[in-house]
Amino acid sequence: MDSIMAYAQENSGATSGSSGIWYIIMAIGLWKMFEKAGEQGWIGFIPFYNQYKLCEKVMNNPWYWLRLFVVIVPIVGWFMYFYFAYQMGKATAKAYGQSDAWAWGYTFLAPVFYCITGFGNYDYYGPYGEGDRRTGEARQAKTVDFNVVKQEPVVEKVEPVVEKVEPAAKEASEVEFDFNQDVTE
Repeated sequence: MDSIMAYAQENSGATSGSSGIWYIIMAIGLWKMFEKAGEQGWIGFIPFYNQYKLCEKVMNNPWYWLRLFVVIVPIVGWFMYFYFAYQMGKATAKAYGQSDAWAWGYTFLAPVFYCITGFGNYDYYGPYGEGDRRTGEARQAKTVDFNVVKQEPVVEKVEPVVEKVEPAAKEASEVEFDFNQDVTE
């Protein structure tokens, strides 16, 4: 037991530093996202309160983030945690005018996707994107469509070219060849 405690104490600094950097990146992204949503940006740096406000802005249910504490339940709780995190990510994607595929990014790489959304050219449209009045073409302009569409080849109707064939006229100076000649000179 002593060796486990010694190992944990020796390696706690590296984990804390990387976790701190990860949190700061997330807070900076949330800062910009909150400013786009009409909130004060400093909210992004306050633990738990930033999730409360995020759920309020993107889901219209500020207490939804408490469902993430289901992770304390072994096995089943872990699966439910990812389900709830995905639902939050999906609502965040819709609120900022992105496709549902972004929900996976918000679920597994939240700080990176918060920064992309905060610093990128994305507007806030309200909870679940209710205020999004863009046309379908405008929405498609910000997303990538990976659907494979089979297009039929365009066949133009071409009229056949008909040429009139006539025998060649004999020229006055025809040359005759004798293939039995001796070529050595």
